[in-house]
This record gives sequence, C-alpha cells and structure tokens, in this order.
Amino acid sequence: MESTIELLSNLEGNARWISDNYEALKKQHNNEWVAVLDKSVIDYDRDFSKLVERLRTRFSEKYNEIALEYITSEELNLIL
Repeated sequence: MESTIELLSNLEGNARWISDNYEALKKQHNNEWVAVLDKSVIDYDRDFSKLVERLRTRFSEKYNEIALEYITSEELNLIL
C-alpha cells in the first residue's frame, strides 16, 4: 500500500500531465470529463457521475491517484 505522500505525488503528476497536454486534449475530448492515471487518459465521458462510477469499479486500488478535469475550449470566467 502506498503512503499518502506517494498517492498525492501521483495525483499531482497526473493533474500536471492534464495541464501540460490541455491543448491536445481539447482536440479529442472537448466538453468531456477526462480521467488520467499514470499520465495517460484512461477514460472520459460527458456525464461525470457515469465516469466516476466506472472508475471506482475498474480502478478501485488506484482511484485516489486519478486526476479528473472537464476539458473545454470555452474560456471560463472564475470568480475568486
């Protein structure tokens, strides 16, 4: 079993991979939720709930390391 630090490091690496590859992801997965594990897209869906359900079933041992992000070509305005 991996330590919490290892899990967080793996999650951070997957999230960074999404950020680094966002432009390419927009071309294939525009307006979809994308799941990344081990710096690779493992699943995607427009419906977040369906995606999470599949991920919890298929990747139960590494679920906490999966980075999820909604990919869109639209500019988002965030209020912070």
